[in-house]
Amino acid sequence: PSSNPEMSDPTFEPALVRQLRSTLAGNPPFCSGTLGMQPKDFTLFYGKLEGDNARRVNLSGTSPQDVDAFCALEQACEAATFGRDAEAVLDETYRKAGKMDSENFLLGLDVDRSRLVDIVRTGLLAGDDETKAIKAELYKLNVYGKHAFFKSHKDTPRGTDMFGSLVLVFPTPHEGGALVLRHEGNEWTFDAAQILSATAHYELKRVAYIAFFSDVEHEVLPVTSGHRVTITYNLYWAPPPAVAFPEELSIIYPKHSNFAAVGEALAELLADSKFLPEGGTLGFGLRHAYPFEKRWEWRMRMPDPLDQLRGWLKGSDAALFRGLQALLLYPQPWLVCKSDSYHITVMVDRMITLEYCEEDECFALLNYHRGVRVVEKCSDGTVKPSEGDESYREHGPNDGKQLGVFWVTEHSGKYNSIGSEYTAYGNEPSTAYMYMDVSLLVDIGPAGDRANTHDIVGVTAMRSKK
Repeated sequence: PSSNPEMSDPTFEPALVRQLRSTLAGNPPFCSGTLGMQPKDFTLFYGKLEGDNARRVNLSGTSPQDVDAFCALEQACEAATFGRDAEAVLDETYRKAGKMDSENFLLGLDVDRSRLVDIVRTGLLAGDDETKAIKAELYKLNVYGKHAFFKSHKDTPRGTDMFGSLVLVFPTPHEGGALVLRHEGNEWTFDAAQILSATAHYELKRVAYIAFFSDVEHEVLPVTSGHRVTITYNLYWAPPPAVAFPEELSIIYPKHSNFAAVGEALAELLADSKFLPEGGTLGFGLRHAYPFEKRWEWRMRMPDPLDQLRGWLKGSDAALFRGLQALLLYPQPWLVCKSDSYHITVMVDRMITLEYCEEDECFALLNYHRGVRVVEKCSDGTVKPSEGDESYREHGPNDGKQLGVFWVTEHSGKYNSIGSEYTAYGNEPSTAYMYMDVSLLVDIGPAGDRANTHDIVGVTAMRSKK
C-alpha cells in the first residue's frame, strides 16, 4: 500500500489549502475600542416632538442625580420591538429594552468630526477598502435597565449599500449587558462595562465603540445592575473624504487587516505543482452574507445585484477578491443552492425570481434557468463520488452543464432557498431586502502557468448569456 496520504486518501487536503482557509477566516468581522471625548459630547437632549419640553442628561455622569436622570430616560423610551420577517414583534421573553427613535433625541457628539467613522473604516475594512468613504446614519438610542437583554439576532439590512452597524456604549454605571458576536462558528464577547471601568482614571471620559458587519449574529446579555445606554448608527458606503486620527484613540481589535497574508497564502498554494496540476476551478464560500432586494425582477430592467457585488464586499471577502485579481485571476460571484433531499448542488450566475414550483428548486434551476450542477473535486483534480449522481440522471436535463470545483472554503447556500419563506430575526421588520450567500468561483491554469486559463473548461465557460 502507498505511504503517500495524497495517493491513498481521496479526502486528503494539502497543508497549504488549510493554511489559506485559516488565513481567510483569521480576520474578525468587527473592530472595537474606546475613545476619549469632551464633556459636551456626552450631553443628550431628548423629548417627543409634540410640544414636550426637551430634557437633558449627562451620559458620563455617576452621581445619584445622574442615576435618577437615567431612570427618567428609561421611562421616556418605548418598549423595543424586534423584526420577524416583515412583522414588528413585542415579546419581552426575546427582547427586553427601551428604545427611542432618532427624531426624538440629540447627542452632543458628532461621529464624523470625532474621526470615529474614519477609525471604524480603517479597523473594519481590509486593504484598499480602508480608503473607501463610508457614512454613519444615526439610527436609535437604547436603554437596557436591570434584567434587560436581547437574544441572538442579526441586524435588518436597510439597503444594498448598508454593510454594518456602529454601537456606542456610554459610561453610565452598569454591570452585565455584554455584547456577544457569533460568526462562522466563532464567538467574541465585548464587555463594555468592564472595559469602561478600567478607563475610569483617564483624564477624559471615554465611550466604548464596536462596529461589525450587519450579517454577524449578536446578542446582548442581561444587565445585572444600572443602565446600559447605547446609540446605534447604520453604516453605509458613501463617496470619499479624509482621515486623521485623534490622540485619544486606543484600538482594541483588530490592529490591522490581513490582505497581504491572503495574497501570500494564495500565491503559495498556487505555486504547489501537486495542487490541481492540470488547472481547474476554485470555489470560495464567502464569509459574509449580503443584502439583495427581495422584489428584484429582470423584466423591470433592474440591475442584477450580483454584477454590483464587488463594490459591497466586506472584510476578508474583499481581501480575497483583490488577492485573486493581483494574481491575474478573474473571480466571479455566483449564487449556490443546495438540495438536501436530492444531494445535489446547483449554482447560477444571476438573480432568479422563482415562483412557487412543485419540483425541487435545484432541479427547477437546472431545467428552466440554465443552472449549473456543481460536483466536488479533490486537490489532485479527481472528482469525488456524490450521492446525488443517480437523482441527477433521473431528474436533471439531458444536456445540462456540470462543473467540478475544489472548494477552498465551504459554501453555505442556507439563505438561497429561492422559492421558500424563511424566518429572520432582526432588530427591525424586513420588507425590502434579504440576505443571500454568495460564492466566488475562479478558474486557474495548470501548475507553473496559473494565469493562463485559455484551455480550462471552467466557470467562465459556464456563464449564461445575460
